Amino acid sequence: MEQLEKYVKRLANVSLALSLVVLAALMFMTAFDVLGRYVGYPITGAYQLSEIMEVWIICLAWPITELARGHIEMDIVFSRLSASQQRRIEVFDNLAVLGIFSLVTWQGMALVQRNYELGELIPIIQIPLYPFQLIIPLAAAANCLVLLVRLAGLLRKRPAVRQSEPLHEH
Repeated sequence: MEQLEKYVKRLANVSLALSLVVLAALMFMTAFDVLGRYVGYPITGAYQLSEIMEVWIICLAWPITELARGHIEMDIVFSRLSASQQRRIEVFDNLAVLGIFSLVTWQGMALVQRNYELGELIPIIQIPLYPFQLIIPLAAAANCLVLLVRLAGLLRKRPAVRQSEPLHEH
């Protein structure tokens, strides 16, 4: 199980690195587009590409955010419950979120397949949309792996991914 935990941490860190690369690319593209507009040569389709890149940044950050437990929690209520009640709530919460991200993965792949079959194109730049949409279900599937490892740890009565552990391995 520890090997799977290490794999999931590496996967989340790779996903984070990709998110940061896309963020840097978005920043440079926006800067060059603004400069290009100033001299009369804007980047064609920059608006559409920036929309896609923003979605990628968010989706690729899902696994690391889940791994770091970076989502909002109601500690004021949760901390007053017994350890067994907290564990039950965590198991239910992880199952619910796992169900949601499983649906995102499934429906995201269905959308990619539909847009591939229809030949859907990105307006203005006229390139296929489906390769860009593939990031969403892939990132959701990676998030599902993080949730499955945590759930397995909860069911073994010890947290599989502890918040105090470093996310980056040396």
